[in-house]
Amino acid sequence: MKLHFDRMKGKITVLASIGVVVLFLGWWLIGEGIKESAKKSLQMPETTLEASTRRGSADLPGAAILKHYGESGVRPEDDLHALAHAFSNLMLLSKGPSPFRMGANEEFAAALMGKNAAHEVFLAPPHACLNEKGQIVDRWGSPLFFHARDAARIDLRSAGPDREMWTADDLHRRHDGEFVKGSLLPVESPR
Repeated sequence: MKLHFDRMKGKITVLASIGVVVLFLGWWLIGEGIKESAKKSLQMPETTLEASTRRGSADLPGAAILKHYGESGVRPEDDLHALAHAFSNLMLLSKGPSPFRMGANEEFAAALMGKNAAHEVFLAPPHACLNEKGQIVDRWGSPLFFHARDAARIDLRSAGPDREMWTADDLHRRHDGEFVKGSLLPVESPR
């Protein structure tokens, strides 16, 4: 009987040792998981612009709309139509009375790059319509002039080939999609 008891005692000792090792490993793995989870929660969340840059700016809605912006074989009028189309789509996503600040060129550019009510990144640099100063430019590299009559009616004006604003070769796209050129250009001055 003593032999049988000694064998049982040995088996119990081995099983208890294995149980202790399993419990220790489980405790250690759970602790490591909690540490990793805490580490992730302390990290700064990725901004929308960082996420869009990581996944590729070609996937952005504005990049698709402005795909041929400034290309030869595309009319300057088409560039301004595409830009107006991008802003109208951005306004649909950024619902509300004030989807983004509508003042200076840089505010319109910032809205495309995610500084809008929906925090939606529509376009990321580099792009043909964006310069290094954070401005929206025409095909000749001149910053566009935006005249926001209200949130739904925005006129766009390009300096044209002479790169000088408020001259006869300017190209003015009205909020209704009509273009005005030459002597018919409005005489509005920059703010």
